[in-house]
Amino acid sequence: MLISNIFMWFREVGISILVASMTVSLIPSEAKASEKIVFQYGVVTQSVSLEDLQILAETGETSSSLNFLLKVGKQNPELIRWIVRQQFPADTKQLIYNLLNTAPGEYILSQTGSFVGSKSERANVKALRGALVKSASDDNAISLIELLENYPTQQVYVNSKLLAKVKDNLSDFIE
Repeated sequence: MLISNIFMWFREVGISILVASMTVSLIPSEAKASEKIVFQYGVVTQSVSLEDLQILAETGETSSSLNFLLKVGKQNPELIRWIVRQQFPADTKQLIYNLLNTAPGEYILSQTGSFVGSKSERANVKALRGALVKSASDDNAISLIELLENYPTQQVYVNSKLLAKVKDNLSDFIE
């Protein structure tokens, strides 16, 4: 008798939690999205607003903070514009089930999260997965600017030093 009462209690609590969870998930909330991209190179940081990157992507124009960053990094603005606009095909269903939820997919997200993500680095894999899925969901394509627009934190941190090292390693591998 006591055991059946305990099971009944767990069942009722479980149903209550399920209903509460569904209710909370249906309440509209203010969407979080990245507003700034913070580039870190050792102890040096420079932030650029997402709006500045969007303007570069759309028109090719650069703001003073973005122009400074491009000059310091010796980067061609047109090349950066091409990179952030480059579209990669991605079927949402295949992306989620066939890549992002597999061990290799988790590894790729984890490695990517080590140089692009939130400041706390706690949920970078989940945030990247969510941003990728959201980016692909409307047009079955992903671009870097769209990924940054859909990243679920107000600031996205880019470890430029580590990213440069990855780029160099990749260049060496390709050669």
